[in-house]
Amino acid sequence: MKAVYQLAGLLKGFFPINFARIVLIAQVVLALIKVKTVSLNELAAGFAGKTETDSNERRMRRFFKNFSPDPDFIALFVASGLPGDRWLLIIDRTNWEFGKIKINILMLAVVYKGVAVPLLWKFLTKKDNPDIGKKGNSNTEERKELMTQFVRLFGKERIEGVTADREFIGNHWFIRLKNNNINVVIRIRANQYVTNSRGISAGVSSLFRNLKIGENRILKGLRKIGDVKVFVCGMRLPGGELLIVVTFDAPEKSLEIYARRWQIETMFACLKTRGFGFESTHLKNFDRIDKLLGIVAIAFVWIYLIGDSSDEIKSIKVKKHGYRAESIFRHGFDHLRRILLNMSEYIDEFAEVIQVFSVPSKYFFKSHKLCELK
Repeated sequence: MKAVYQLAGLLKGFFPINFARIVLIAQVVLALIKVKTVSLNELAAGFAGKTETDSNERRMRRFFKNFSPDPDFIALFVASGLPGDRWLLIIDRTNWEFGKIKINILMLAVVYKGVAVPLLWKFLTKKDNPDIGKKGNSNTEERKELMTQFVRLFGKERIEGVTADREFIGNHWFIRLKNNNINVVIRIRANQYVTNSRGISAGVSSLFRNLKIGENRILKGLRKIGDVKVFVCGMRLPGGELLIVVTFDAPEKSLEIYARRWQIETMFACLKTRGFGFESTHLKNFDRIDKLLGIVAIAFVWIYLIGDSSDEIKSIKVKKHGYRAESIFRHGFDHLRRILLNMSEYIDEFAEVIQVFSVPSKYFFKSHKLCELK
C-alpha cells in the first residue's frame, strides 16, 4: 500500500477532492498498469492490500457511478509533465461499437516525441439524445468546444498550430481558427475546390496533376478555400495518391508538420490494442467511460514520461532499419510494470519514477478558480 499512498500524495496536489477518492484513483492507475486491461474485475484483482476482489470492484463501480471529476484537472495533470512553451495540437476521432452501443470520441492531443499525449476529449452523441452515440465526423461546434476548453486552461499563446486529417475541414471551422490567429496544417480532399492562379475555383488535384511520385510543390501565393485564404501544398505519395495540405502560415514546413499527425494513431494504439485494451471496456454509460478514460490518460502520460526519462539517461537501442528496438511508451510501460510487480525489491525506484511530474505551479492552475494556489 505504500506505493498507493505515494502516488495519491502526488495526485493530491492536482486534484482538490476527497483524499479517499484520490487513493482509489491511485489504486486504479496502479492496477491498470499491472494488469494491462480496463476490465473492472481484472483491475479489482490488481489492487494492493488484503481487501477482497469483489469489494474492490464494487468500490470502483460506485466511484464511476457517483463521482464526477472535473475534466480540467485531468488536462492540467497531463500538461504538467509536458515541456515546451508552445504545442502542436492534433485533433482526431477514435470509435468502436459494443453491441448496439456506438462509442465515438473526439480527442485533442499534444505532439510529444513521437507520440501524441491525450489532453481533452468529447463524446460525440446525437443532438436530440446525448445518451446515444452518433456515427461519423464531428461538427464545428463540437471542435470549438474542445478548442475553447484548451484556450481557457492554457491560453492561445501555447498553440503552435493544429493539424488534422481530411475529415476536419469546413468553412466555418477554418474561419473560426483564422479569426483566432490559430494556424492550421490540415489535409484536404483531392476533390476539394480552391482558387487557381487566376482566382477561378478549380479542383485542387488538377493543380498538382504533373507531380511525380516523391515530388512536392507549394502553390504560389494565397488561394481561397471557401471564404478563407490559405497556402496550399501538395505531394505525390509512393502509391500515386496526392497528399494536399492547407495552412495559414509557413507553407514550406507544412508537409513536415502534417507528417507528425500520425502520432495520434500511435497514441490510440497504445490506449487500445498495444496498451490498455480500452475499447474492450464493458461500460456502456458515456459518463462512466469518460471517467475511465481520464484514469487511462493519467497512466498513459506517466508511463510515457518514465520511458522518455529513461531514454535520456540510457538511449533505447536503435536497430539497423533506424527505428528503436522498442517504443518509448513500451519501454516505460515494461519498466513501471516490473517495479509494480516486484515492489518489495524496487520500492526505492518507485519513489524515483513518481518524480517525473513537476510540482503544480500557478501557471497551470491560473484559469480555474478551484485550482488556484494560494
